[in-house]
Amino acid sequence: MKCLNCGAEINNNLKISEILFLKEIIPNYICNLCRQQLSPLANRHNCPRCFKPDSEGICSDCLIWEQKYGKTNYHQALFEYNQFIHSYFKLYKRYGDVLLAKLFYQDIKSWSLNNHFDVVTYVPASQGHFKERGFDPVYELYADIFDLKKLLFKIDADKPQAQKNRLERMQTPQTFSALPGINNFQKNQRILILDDIYTTGRTLMYAHDIFLSYGFKNICTFSLSR
Repeated sequence: MKCLNCGAEINNNLKISEILFLKEIIPNYICNLCRQQLSPLANRHNCPRCFKPDSEGICSDCLIWEQKYGKTNYHQALFEYNQFIHSYFKLYKRYGDVLLAKLFYQDIKSWSLNNHFDVVTYVPASQGHFKERGFDPVYELYADIFDLKKLLFKIDADKPQAQKNRLERMQTPQTFSALPGINNFQKNQRILILDDIYTTGRTLMYAHDIFLSYGFKNICTFSLSR
């Protein structure tokens, strides 16, 4: 098997436990050289609310969310946003290399096996972005791992989040509305909302607000990168 990012050969050496106990073998699509360029967030004293790395307790961002907006985060992520992640999303989203959706399959799948939810949904692409790219990048990133329910509709914003500074991101108006399927679930069920990147939290907070407005209380969010 070759790395989806650089094309190098991947050596998937099985562990003894996987052979003897027939443990599920999760496919790996990223080589060791590319993986070494990642900055995992696990065990880094992350903010307990948003997973911001190397935080001493609740970070200043989450305190602002709580004190100014009355909102509390319950977010997890896998990797710190760095140059490798930036280049990955440039190829995947801007240049439309949809095959890269599987690059982090092993990491996301492993997380999913240890974190269980009743309903898993995602931040959808707006109609304009979908037509431009020809695919929904967040959906494709997670579709082979989770039983995704499309419960949100997103209108086109004034300009992409990636082109906004921090203040502009925070001032972005609500762009989500609920789809009828949201009424098919019980209010006490655990909801997980997926996105690709968490920057200020504005996008996921708006998605979170939709579920709150429908009476859901147990809502968590997840992103590949933070």
